[in-house]
Amino acid sequence: MDYHLSLHAKYGRLVRVGPNHVSISDGIAIQQLYSISTKFYKSDFYTMFDIKTPAGAASTVFSVKDESIHKAKKRPVANAFSMSTMRDLEPMNDECSEILLRKLRERVGQEIDLGKWLHWYAFDVITSITFSNRLAFMEQEKDVGNIIEAIEGRLVYNSIVGQAPWMHKYLFGNPLVSYLTNAIPAVAALNKSKYIVSFAAQQLQRYQGKESSSGQLPDMLDRFKRFKDGEQAMSDSELLSHAVSNIFAGSDTTAASLRAIFYYLCRTPSAHNKVLDELDEAIRGGKLSDPITFAEAQELKYFQAVVKEALRMHPAVGLLLERVVPRGGTEVGGVRLDGATVVGVNPWVAARDEEVYGEDSGIFRPERWLDADEHGLKAMERNFLAVSLRVAIWTILVAIHATFC
Repeated sequence: MDYHLSLHAKYGRLVRVGPNHVSISDGIAIQQLYSISTKFYKSDFYTMFDIKTPAGAASTVFSVKDESIHKAKKRPVANAFSMSTMRDLEPMNDECSEILLRKLRERVGQEIDLGKWLHWYAFDVITSITFSNRLAFMEQEKDVGNIIEAIEGRLVYNSIVGQAPWMHKYLFGNPLVSYLTNAIPAVAALNKSKYIVSFAAQQLQRYQGKESSSGQLPDMLDRFKRFKDGEQAMSDSELLSHAVSNIFAGSDTTAASLRAIFYYLCRTPSAHNKVLDELDEAIRGGKLSDPITFAEAQELKYFQAVVKEALRMHPAVGLLLERVVPRGGTEVGGVRLDGATVVGVNPWVAARDEEVYGEDSGIFRPERWLDADEHGLKAMERNFLAVSLRVAIWTILVAIHATFC
């Protein structure tokens, strides 16, 4: 991330970072590259996130490059990711929050790795709302089945091999390569996708046996439209790909974002005190229930500013969000680029744009989201490419209050 920042500081808004790759820091280009109607489709980098199923390699909603296929994949599951669904699933989230708070209270006065606890919490939340089956990372106080290690290993693999994605087809699912890499532990740790898929498949077997969701609040898989007019809307492989996407994309990014919030609150006493003051005032005014709801958290303006500022300072993704220039070429950021050129914006670069966030863009200052005028706020929102957290984020209020009060 720092390398990309230094390149743009030295060379300007468009920087060629590879033979066919151009990094863009101009926020105006974001709409052009990433809007729903864009003609800039995903690059081969996204094939890193395909999964291996019993039926062969399968793309996910995140990895599929063809926009028409993406829409078809998304249609049966769109309702499960709606904000109304997220609010319906709050009780599952609340249960995980209660466990986290109990564990933290038991350790008052002790040194703990809060980052590790937040990761366990995020994983328990994701598995709970997806499968109605919390895997008890927090209760067992460990990485159950080394799934978190597997995800982190795969992310390292993706970030390295993704720079030369043509190599992936020779590495992914190749028996000889698998044998050789497994013989070298340091290399084997980089590509553990089979463990992630195997874990999701086991959960689906429990789900299909109605051991996990029957008689409980409908989870996300319950809300996937698997049948329409009596016909199967998605295959078992597609169902598996959606389940893997939830685990792969949800747990790690949520954990990273929660860690960022706590990190900056710990390092910024003024912001920490303002959050607690806002919470105390809301409690005295009877505006918060126990546990705090998403709707109530939305009314805590300073807390919302803290969340946005923490995610701006530390976006969960630190690579280019790659897109391909359409055939025939086009102009991007005032520069004509040939067709098939890979372009993208790094969320870290967009988040440090001094023309948008001011000369103090490298400083954690939540007040910028409250003090900006309408024009300035619109530009800040445009450049805000942090992964959206629809799950778990509001309940961290309770953890903040329990930890710091």
